[in-house]
Amino acid sequence: MRGMNITHQTNDFEQAIARFYTEPELAKLQNVVVGILGAGGLGSNCAVNLARSGIRHFIIADYDRVEMSNLNRQYYFPHHVGQFKVDALQDILTEINPNITVVTYREVLTKDSIPVIYDAADILIEAFDSADAKSMFVEGTLSMVKPKIMVSGLAGIGKSDDLITKKIGTDIYVIGDETSDIADACPCAPRVSIAAAKQADVALSIVLDKGKD
Repeated sequence: MRGMNITHQTNDFEQAIARFYTEPELAKLQNVVVGILGAGGLGSNCAVNLARSGIRHFIIADYDRVEMSNLNRQYYFPHHVGQFKVDALQDILTEINPNITVVTYREVLTKDSIPVIYDAADILIEAFDSADAKSMFVEGTLSMVKPKIMVSGLAGIGKSDDLITKKIGTDIYVIGDETSDIADACPCAPRVSIAAAKQADVALSIVLDKGKD
């Protein structure tokens, strides 16, 4: 694990989930570093899915604070309102598994800062809201040879089977319907959560070499 030389003894949570994995698989989950860009609807839900699946190490950046209007789709609760999202999410993840480590950044990401902040990450999860931010992610990660898992089109209600996964080139995965936009329809919990869960599933498939091509 590059840049995060932290070791922990296995705790009760990790012992409980160990029966679902082989020993080498559990070691992979506990040593990989997942970088999540954004801690909103996609980022918070994806991180929780990964934490519950055994991932130990995260790098997460987001400049924003939790607002009451976020609670319709983001993995936060009323007592988190006013907190920085990265701080609230760190608390949630370590409540699930105290062995989890989260390197947090309370800042706006740029195409120049992404390669620096996420250099130690093995997998990148794009969790931005806007098309401009997603384009910036692509530009900022061009030189980074590692899996990149993005979302395009998740707004609205219904037609959740339209949220599919496509692989582009050698290292980019895109999840969504590629048409719906939060400017035209509400980003509601079901489709946001499905897209985030699919991001987590792709990441786990890559880590465990489960044939996500």
